[in-house]
Amino acid sequence: MKNNRLSHLFLFCVASSLVLIQFGCGENKTQIELNKALEVMESISEKLAEFPMDSIANVQDRMSAAKDDIRWLGIDSNVVFVRADVKVIEGLSKASRFLKDASSRYKGLMNETDRCKKQLYSLGEVIESGANRDALGDTIDDEYIKTNARFEVEAVATLGKLVDESIRLIRLGLEADSAGWEAIDSLLVAKKGEWARGVSGNETEKEL
Repeated sequence: MKNNRLSHLFLFCVASSLVLIQFGCGENKTQIELNKALEVMESISEKLAEFPMDSIANVQDRMSAAKDDIRWLGIDSNVVFVRADVKVIEGLSKASRFLKDASSRYKGLMNETDRCKKQLYSLGEVIESGANRDALGDTIDDEYIKTNARFEVEAVATLGKLVDESIRLIRLGLEADSAGWEAIDSLLVAKKGEWARGVSGNETEKEL
């Protein structure tokens, strides 16, 4: 009888140890995933810090002014645009498309970066403190932590892809501007000269 009780006690201890080990491994795995996500967030923050927003703003202002010039030149009867000119203007449109909404995209990425960091740190604090209720009063258990951790890890992965895609678009936009701006500038100079000669000729005809 005594041996049976000892045997049952031994089995209970072993079972309890296994439960604790499983719980500990699960918690550690979640913490590891959160720590990796935080490392990714640091990389994302570094990429965002390197965004050439001043250069983008300068290019966008220059392109906007060029578009305005092309519009008023295009409706003036003294100026004629030919097919070769249209090709040059398409280069301007290409750069503009790539850089479109770059500022608002950047702000959105920064906001999401801040949100992800806060959530990751909050989950880490919940795990360390062993809190059983969140700010909304919901019960915090293993499933709560795993579900929220999975959601945030996926959000970080999505954010990383969006940042990389934004970097790609910005690079293409700046490259398109660099490759085509000389031709656009030359076109504007030529068309403004054409406009000036036309205006001068019209004035001369009126005087005669």
